[in-house]
Amino acid sequence: MTKEPMISVGVMAVEKAFGFRLMDPFTLNGRERLSPGHYTARLDQGKITLHGKTGEPIITYDSIGLLPEIPKKNQIVLKAVPIGSGFHWQHERDLTFAGEFQIQSLDEEHLGLINRVPLEAYLSSVIGSEMSAEAPLEFLKAHAVISRSWALRRMTTRSRTVSSGSIPIDPSDEETILRWTGSEVHHGFDVCADDHCQRYRGITEELSSNPERAIHETRGEVLTHGDDICDTRYAKCCGGMTEDFRTAWEDRDVPYLRSKPDCDSSPSGFRLPLTEEKNAWAWITGCPEAFCRTRDPELLDSILTLSDRQTADFYRWRTVYSQEEISDIVARKTGRRLGWIRDLLPLKRGASGRIMHLHIVGEAQPLTVGKELEIRRVLSPTHLYSSAFVVIKEPDKPGIPRSFELLGAGWGHGVGLCQLGAAVMATRGKTYREILQHYFPGTRLRERYGGVEFR
Repeated sequence: MTKEPMISVGVMAVEKAFGFRLMDPFTLNGRERLSPGHYTARLDQGKITLHGKTGEPIITYDSIGLLPEIPKKNQIVLKAVPIGSGFHWQHERDLTFAGEFQIQSLDEEHLGLINRVPLEAYLSSVIGSEMSAEAPLEFLKAHAVISRSWALRRMTTRSRTVSSGSIPIDPSDEETILRWTGSEVHHGFDVCADDHCQRYRGITEELSSNPERAIHETRGEVLTHGDDICDTRYAKCCGGMTEDFRTAWEDRDVPYLRSKPDCDSSPSGFRLPLTEEKNAWAWITGCPEAFCRTRDPELLDSILTLSDRQTADFYRWRTVYSQEEISDIVARKTGRRLGWIRDLLPLKRGASGRIMHLHIVGEAQPLTVGKELEIRRVLSPTHLYSSAFVVIKEPDKPGIPRSFELLGAGWGHGVGLCQLGAAVMATRGKTYREILQHYFPGTRLRERYGGVEFR
């Protein structure tokens, strides 16, 4: 058994400067005492200068460390922290954090802030940031286990991002963009604080004790497959069918990250596999039974965070673009002038109906795009809810549609645990162990610290 580790979280990266307020005394670089109050950190020629409330420079260092006089209690309020960068819920918010802090230059233009805290304290914030603190306890316990597993795996494996540029899928003279983002090694910290890793928004404002109870009752527990901690992916809503790992990331199979219906049995009235276009079309335009198929406003309010409640109709959704809009979006996102868009053709779908490779037929030139997240990025000013969609074109002049209607299913990549589906399972009496086995079949629950290991 090992003791609880500390985790380093990259809270934010900003250009040139950011402001913060010390709620309690901190020690600066182990030497000087900083009193409570407002401060600004500014980057200039590789050096970081700390300024007081009236703008006077206090001290200049290569990096700045802030240690709380009372560990686990003293707090910092960060101003205008970016949240959901690049997604449709992107915004800024003042957030409160505890623990140790390091301010450092990331490059000549950007400052970064790293927060070092005990893993269980980090998880308490993650659980309250990913989903509402009022969500069912058994769901929050399941989320505690997968969030802990994901973080520990990142801390111990240190896998590198697998991200490719323009490469061909098939030998041809057409250009192909095939990209995905995997488990990135961050420089100087273990994980980031935004949706790219796990949401970490410091000391949550929720009054419910459910997240703390979920962390306490699962302390040290992780999911394992063989001798390895599992790569426990999760997404907001699978749309009725979870997805295979390879659809969103590397071309390899992960035994416990395989597609399966988000219900107790295969939905009736629909044909599988959804890799076939006619089956995917019927599935996406239909409304199959699933744990995550709910429109109960009270249930959704108890499950989703306030910012996520602004997203509507994500089990099945609809987006319409004029020809001018979609041509401009594709041009801006890809950096290529394809001309008017003639068609959007799925070349390959995953097991949930999510598109892996999309062929964009431009009047000037064609372009093939993949994988799941890149497709979502290229076809939206921010990101589409998912790449599980079908396309309806409104005719105009020959070969050039007037508009494109995208009918879609789900919110997110759909791999692993479906957050909405898992929460609904908990409301129906399922335990966190049953929830974990549903979404990660063939795995074991083990305790890595905090007690006696069990199998």
